[in-house]
Amino acid sequence: MDISVIGVPAEAVEIYRYFLRHRGDGIGSIRQALDMDPDTIEGAVDTLGRLALLDITDRHRVMATEPRIGIERLIEQRLNELNTEIRRVLTTRDAIASFVEDQRHGEEATSALDIERVEGLDRVRQRLDDLGFFSYKETLCLHPGGPLSLGAIETALPLDTRSLRRGLAVKAVYHPKALDDQNMAAYLREVVSLGGQIHITEDPMDRMLIFDRSVAVVPIHPKESSRGALLVKEPGLVSQLVTYFDGVWDAATDLREFTEPSSDGPLLSDLERKVLEVMARADKDEIAAREIDVSVRTYRRYVADLMARLGAVNRFQAALRAKEEKWI
Repeated sequence: MDISVIGVPAEAVEIYRYFLRHRGDGIGSIRQALDMDPDTIEGAVDTLGRLALLDITDRHRVMATEPRIGIERLIEQRLNELNTEIRRVLTTRDAIASFVEDQRHGEEATSALDIERVEGLDRVRQRLDDLGFFSYKETLCLHPGGPLSLGAIETALPLDTRSLRRGLAVKAVYHPKALDDQNMAAYLREVVSLGGQIHITEDPMDRMLIFDRSVAVVPIHPKESSRGALLVKEPGLVSQLVTYFDGVWDAATDLREFTEPSSDGPLLSDLERKVLEVMARADKDEIAAREIDVSVRTYRRYVADLMARLGAVNRFQAALRAKEEKWI
């Protein structure tokens, strides 16, 4: 039985029980009857005395307080303490009005536009990493310049891999100049092989990143991205930027078509071919996704895209048409 809730530790309970059974015994008798070290006994006896469960005025003749009196008194005392604590907790509700007032002032201060200015490349990279980590649908990117540096590629590839393995859609548009660098071209091919979608366009475009179509990141200065970035969360502005991205995306050319325009057959990534191969034979999406080592969300997204491209009404028909068209 645990009565530590009213302040009586376990070792003190055993000593209290002893003196209830052996009224009038002295402290020294406990050392012979109970397997406890002297310091533990002394501490427990002092505790019981403080709680008025033992009368230790005469340590050679200790008297235990009747349980119905001693224990009940401790219970009542503890309940009073708890009631006092509850009243203290309830009074904190009075602080809500003050906090609400602070919130109102904060909303008024930022009511103009929900735009955050982030300066310095390190801070920008950290915020981008945070946004990518907490995204759950897709990442959209417009990259108007030339190739990324080798360091930037080495930083970007693990982030893209993480996003794609989590089932996010990754869509990016690059200028053809980005393909002039071998490392950059290899990086883009790797992203495509993992399930990302890359388009190429020679048309002018503005640099930006969009996460889950709810947060847009644009440079503070359009020609000096190193100065920092603006994180835009204002729904109206983000919607306009998403519309702009979609227009650029639709007008651009798929990377594989851009780099291999003479190919007679459809341009399929390795992952797309794997999806087609398991589509007909796998009974469940979970089994198929596990077999090709992707998330269920990613598998279903690829299935829907391939069915649309093949003009199929179901997955089995899509697999048959893929074989007829010699896609697999």
